[in-house]
Amino acid sequence: MIKIIMVDDHHVVRSSIRFMLEHQSEIDVVLETDQAAECLAYLNQNTEVDVVISDIFLPEKNGLDLIREIKKISPDTHVICLSMMEEEQYASDAFLAGASAYLSKSIEAEELLFCIKHVMKGKRYLASALCISILERFNSQLGGRNYHNKHHLNLSERESLVLKGIAEGLTNQEIADKLFLSRRTVETQRENLIAKTGTRNTADLVRFSVLNGLVT
Repeated sequence: MIKIIMVDDHHVVRSSIRFMLEHQSEIDVVLETDQAAECLAYLNQNTEVDVVISDIFLPEKNGLDLIREIKKISPDTHVICLSMMEEEQYASDAFLAGASAYLSKSIEAEELLFCIKHVMKGKRYLASALCISILERFNSQLGGRNYHNKHHLNLSERESLVLKGIAEGLTNQEIADKLFLSRRTVETQRENLIAKTGTRNTADLVRFSVLNGLVT
């Protein structure tokens, strides 16, 4: 039997989720509350709680602080954050605080049940919609191409210096003057860098270099 505490200040949300969970033979909702303090008090007396499902924003306590306190009282209790906020920064903060999962309140019942079973195996889970959003953004930043890892690029010292100048927005002549090279040499280095990185043009080269840590 999976013992669950629910903490959320929205009564309708709590009631809906509890109704759904209590129809699962392997789940027992031992406490439903809108008070973080009540959750912590219960855990102090009953540490054998498997999962706490909590909103990340609560009236009297920061949800991240609640996660940390839960993990101090009962390290083996898994915390699933359920929130209206779908920005990845909130999810990241929750995981760093000790959460096992981060879900949006727009999820389907099936995904919540899957998440509960997943974290019970000691694994972490991020809402599928948020995962897709992150992948789409990442793919957009990379222009839909598979870039080389920076560790696979063997740039010479001259190439690195030219790349730095390009990233700083210097012209070929300005880079040439700065590095005591001919303008033609810099032009050749620029072309070689574009070819080596598989990029399309100078702007693409700079974007690639920043994303891969070749320049700062």
